[in-house]
Amino acid sequence: MGTIGLDTARGLYLGVDFGTTNSVVSIFNFKDGEAQTIPIDGANIFPTAVQFEPDPDEPGKLSRVFGAEAKEAAAIFPASTVLSVKRLLGSDEKIVVEAGGEEHAFTPAQIAGEILGCLKRKADEYAREELGIPGEFSGCVITVPANSTDKQKRVTKEAAVLAGFDEDSVYLRLEPAAAAISYAIGESSAKKVLIYDFGGGTFDACILDIDAKPGDEPVISVASTYGDNRLGGDDADALVMDIIYEEFKNLTNGEIDIFDEQVDDGVSRRQKKTAQARLRQAANVAKERLSQAKSAKVTLSPFLQEPIVVSINMEITREQLETHARVNRLGQDDVSFGKFEGKTLSDMVDSTLACVDKCLEAAGLSAGDIDEVFLVGGSSAIPLAANRVEEKFGRAPYKSKVSPALSISRGAAVYCEMIMMPDIAEPIVKVKERTIHPLGLELHGRRFLKIVDSGMDIPPEGLTVECPETLTTGFDNLSSMAIVVYENTAPATDGSPDYVYRDGMKRLSGTSLRGIPQGPKGQERVRVVFSVGQDNMLRVMAESLSAGGLVTELTVDDLY
Repeated sequence: MGTIGLDTARGLYLGVDFGTTNSVVSIFNFKDGEAQTIPIDGANIFPTAVQFEPDPDEPGKLSRVFGAEAKEAAAIFPASTVLSVKRLLGSDEKIVVEAGGEEHAFTPAQIAGEILGCLKRKADEYAREELGIPGEFSGCVITVPANSTDKQKRVTKEAAVLAGFDEDSVYLRLEPAAAAISYAIGESSAKKVLIYDFGGGTFDACILDIDAKPGDEPVISVASTYGDNRLGGDDADALVMDIIYEEFKNLTNGEIDIFDEQVDDGVSRRQKKTAQARLRQAANVAKERLSQAKSAKVTLSPFLQEPIVVSINMEITREQLETHARVNRLGQDDVSFGKFEGKTLSDMVDSTLACVDKCLEAAGLSAGDIDEVFLVGGSSAIPLAANRVEEKFGRAPYKSKVSPALSISRGAAVYCEMIMMPDIAEPIVKVKERTIHPLGLELHGRRFLKIVDSGMDIPPEGLTVECPETLTTGFDNLSSMAIVVYENTAPATDGSPDYVYRDGMKRLSGTSLRGIPQGPKGQERVRVVFSVGQDNMLRVMAESLSAGGLVTELTVDDLY
């Protein structure tokens, strides 16, 4: 069986951190008893990018380029390159690429599946050639932000299936919990740990209870979580872009807008797209440089060649990045730009700390109750973020032997160990799964009826909770009943009634139980059962209690 030595009858599982900017894959090495990262194209970190181009051998078809090569190609072929697709998972937005003079439309799940498929193929190859393991990865543990909606989780799983993993062998786990495993291994005392997960596209705060005793494997359970799925390193990149773009506007007297592809200002649409991609790339490099140094040089020479030659040569200081307020739209939609208009990097860090406060509040804790803070995600390397976290908690963040960029994937690989060898291998850490947000139904008057509470333990066989009251028809002679499911991401703390139109309520799905016997108001009764599996996926069953016994299974995303 090679160096890892496991039972292939259970299949081989891959730990996947599918990130907005970068992705990492890891496997559990049973010989050494630890997780190890699989290098893809010679590097541990793989840019989450794909570029399409016409297939020279099959006219009308597309070939693909992935990873670092695709990220670099974005500056030359921006219209055919897709970056940061994770931010679109769960949306109905189509992704349109131009290649060979033709437009091709994809769903976010299809693009994510393409990238995950590349990771799977390269991991399969590495396992065979470098580790001596025959076969391929049939299953995976793929991590998701703690604040993900059920639709985002479901689309992530769909992408993994499109990538070639078996549907029944795709498990979803929370990113902060996976990262905490890297911290918890080897712990011998009980602690409360805050995971500050500042990634490329999302921010999550998660508090974990680690119950550890000398000689026993640590037990991790999630106490609370709170996050923002639209706050991450991409937004810090946009701030750097804004600084550079202000210089560009000064050089051109504001007469050229490279983000308006419709206006006739002497710059071709193609050159504008190329300029946009080069600006994003230069901003990303400068931001990363400013995490290590007090200043960064930006050189784009030439930046434009028509109708005039424009070159940008400037220096950006760390202080300038931290205090610059966003001015330009930079091609973003109203909602995305509106969120950050006039905001500085300091404001963004304030937003992450506001999430931390909500997380502490949900757990009934204060900053002083936290024993350790664990930084996760590439954006946590921003000095301002690390410094502000240290100020808030009065201690320096935990210095892990594992890079924050690799910890999530390696934690996912430990989950793989639990799946592959549940009865044979002694687990090095145990993770207790819990529900994150309250789940329930919409009732008459748009009231929210909570069925599944937050913080409920999810046993290995899954959690099943029946609605505490049967639903009844609200009017005479109805032949159907609406079953509408909501997730309460920000429960009220003052005891006030919850309504589904309140901030923090997310409509997950809706369906109708059709064909129920018509009769007087309140005569027909319906039983509803919520089930949450270890894969963190929600299933809802509604059953008529009349003689007909009608049953409907709710697919959580039917009417999203």
